[in-house]
Amino acid sequence: MNRVQIPSAELGTRAMAKGTRSKHLIPAQPLRPLEPRVLNGRGMRVLGFVPAHGSLVTKPLAAAEDTPSAKRPEDPARNCEAASVKGPSAWKKGKPLYAHGNYGSYYSYRHSPEDVQGDRRLVALSERFGNDFLKDKEVLDIGCNSGLVSISAACHFSARRVLGMDLDSGLIEAAEEHLRSLGGVSSRSVEFRAEDILTCPLRRHDQPERFDVVLCLSVTKWIHFAHGDTGLHNLFKRCFKRTRPGGYFVLEPQEWGSYKKKRHLTREIRQSVANIQIRPEDFEDYLQNAIGFEKVDVIEPPGDLPPNFQRRLRIFRRPLEEEEEVQQPEAKPRKRKRAA
Repeated sequence: MNRVQIPSAELGTRAMAKGTRSKHLIPAQPLRPLEPRVLNGRGMRVLGFVPAHGSLVTKPLAAAEDTPSAKRPEDPARNCEAASVKGPSAWKKGKPLYAHGNYGSYYSYRHSPEDVQGDRRLVALSERFGNDFLKDKEVLDIGCNSGLVSISAACHFSARRVLGMDLDSGLIEAAEEHLRSLGGVSSRSVEFRAEDILTCPLRRHDQPERFDVVLCLSVTKWIHFAHGDTGLHNLFKRCFKRTRPGGYFVLEPQEWGSYKKKRHLTREIRQSVANIQIRPEDFEDYLQNAIGFEKVDVIEPPGDLPPNFQRRLRIFRRPLEEEEEVQQPEAKPRKRKRAA
C-alpha cells in the first residue's frame, strides 16, 4: 500500500479533529505542541500553524543593529526625556502611588503662608553663612518639585542663575507656570528641566555645567529606593563633579525611619531597602572618605516644623586644592652634572 506524506500543518489539523493519529500516515515532521517556543531568544515559531514549506521568519538582533537607524548617534536629550515620569507611577486601593517621591502637593504641607522670606532651609543657610551664600552664584536644585526653592533662591537670595531639575515632567510644567506667573523673574536666571540627575548630560552651550552651590534636599531616599547603594554613590559622585572647587554641596537626607515607613510602597522598593548597606547615618563619612568632600557644618531644623520634616541640613565643600594642583606649572627636570 502506498503511503502518503502530508504536510505537518495539515496533519496537525486532522489530528486535532480526530483526536488520534492515523496509522497509515507518516508525517514529514513529528507533531509539535501548540504553544510558542522561543528559539535562542531571537524569534518565535508558532508550531502547528507554520506554512507547509517553511516557517515564520524573524530578523536576528545582530542584523537589526546594522540598520541605518541603529547607527545614528545617541541623543542625550532624548534619553533624558524618556527617563522622566509624569504623575503617580501606579494606583493602590484607589490612591495614587508615588514611587519617586514626586508628590504634586509637597510644598503645600512643607511650607506655611508665613514663610514670606523664602524657603526656610535657604533662610537657615543665609543666617549661618551670610547673605552672600547664594548671591551671584550658580545653583543646581536637584529634585526641585514645583520649583519653589529654585525660584526662592533667585528672588529672595539673589542667585545669578538657578537650574531646577526634577524627574517628573508634570512638576516641571507646574514650576514653569509658577515662574511665568511671577513675571519679574527672568527665564535667564531660572531654568527648569525634566531630567534624571543620574543620566542627563548636564551640558550648556556644549560645555559641562558646574555650579557654586548644589542643593540636594529630601532626595536621597528616593534615589536609594530606585537604584540602591549604586545609585546613591553615583548621585554623590556626580554632585562632586558638578560642584566647582570651593563650592558647596547642601544635603538634606531623610532619616532611616522614613525609609522604613515608606518601604512597602512597592515590592521593588521593599527589596531595595533590604539590600541597603549605606544608611543615612553613614552619609557624612561616605561623602568625605569615598567621594572627596569636606565637612563644613550641620544645621538643625526649626522646632516648629512637622515631625516628618525635622531633617538636618548637612553642608559639604569641594576642596580648592584640586584646582590649585591643576594650575601649578609642571616642574622642569633637573640637568644632570657630568662627572669631571
